[in-house]
Amino acid sequence: QEYRDFMVKEYKYDLVEDDEFKKEFRGHLIVACTPMDEDVEVAERITKRMREEFGKQVYVETRVMAHAREEDNVFEVWLESYEIDLLHSKKRATSNSESWEGPAECDDEQVEYLVDQVRYLISDEARYSYRFQLDKEMVA
Repeated sequence: QEYRDFMVKEYKYDLVEDDEFKKEFRGHLIVACTPMDEDVEVAERITKRMREEFGKQVYVETRVMAHAREEDNVFEVWLESYEIDLLHSKKRATSNSESWEGPAECDDEQVEYLVDQVRYLISDEARYSYRFQLDKEMVA
């Protein structure tokens, strides 16, 4: 008993049912960033803007990667909704990836772009439509 009490902590959580959240929820937006103040501030700006635009339709989570350094270029935003979509990637933008055309920095214009993308991706139109994407090589 003494060993268990020393090694294990027991927590009691209260389950709070949010009927509005259950009814409205359409997606989970994840912002992964370094612990740098600038990145955390941008993640907070994204969270506030999404909350303002979508309320309980989109749950925003910020994952601060404690082990990531500034030079790792970690700032990723993806939406887990009807599908999983990568919306912003500083890593891909700075690594000369030919398949990525987005900017490295997430300024106000990019935040508004994210809002527009999320608006479409949580819509019924996105839910009930098919996505077809051609490789650039196939189109040329």
